[in-house]
Formats: sequence, C-alpha cells, structure tokens
Amino acid sequence: MTKPTKTTSPTRSRDKVLQTLYELELGGEELNEVLKNHSSEKSNKFYKEILKGVSENLEGFDETIQDYVDRPIQQLDVIEKSILRISLYELKKQELDSSIIINEAIRMAKKYGSIEGYKLVNAVLDKIIKAS
Repeated sequence: MTKPTKTTSPTRSRDKVLQTLYELELGGEELNEVLKNHSSEKSNKFYKEILKGVSENLEGFDETIQDYVDRPIQQLDVIEKSILRISLYELKKQELDSSIIINEAIRMAKKYGSIEGYKLVNAVLDKIIKAS
C-alpha cells in the first residue's frame, strides 16, 4: 500500500481549498481561471470535491453562517468565512465526526487567519452543530 503524498492529504487539500477560495474572493476571477494556477491539484480528488461542494453551496452556506454571526457576513474576514464554508461542506457530507471538522477549522484559522479568528470559527461551528 502506498502512502498518500503530502499534496493529497486531506489536511493539505483543505489548506489548498482555503487558498483557492481566498483567491476567488479577493481576485474576483472565475473558478476556471483560478484553477489554472493550481494545476498541481488537478489529480487531487479531495481538493476538487471540497472546492466543488463549497462553490455549489456558497449561497446556502453563507445564509447559515449569517444566522450565527453578529454582523453582516461581508464584514467577516475572508479566511474565517472560507474556513466556515469548508467546514459546513464537510458537516453536510457527514463523513467525519464534527469534532474533527472543528479541530481542522481551528487549525486552519490559527495558521492562516487573524490573531483571534479561531475563536469566531469555533463559536460559530459550535452553535451550528448544537442547532442541528
């Protein structure tokens, strides 16, 4: 059995999806254009699945997030908002335990987000999970 390479691990794939969502949000480019910059991810099934799932459910995810934050979603940091979208997709899939999804979200928020952004991510996901 071969080990997955670093670029195809679920953790690394989530990080790449986060970077792609960030580019889409700030760059204003279309998904196909941004994907040209991520040609190394073409064979990464996990990356493509999450990115497609988030893109297809963006409006619904944003409505859900808006229900659990105290300010307009447009005022959320792009990184934290993207992490919440990824997490909502994974919660919707129901393939992982919610605690794993929260831990991954906090990890990404601490690594890429604002100084205390992980607290927002944790609180919002906690509320969403408790409400479902």
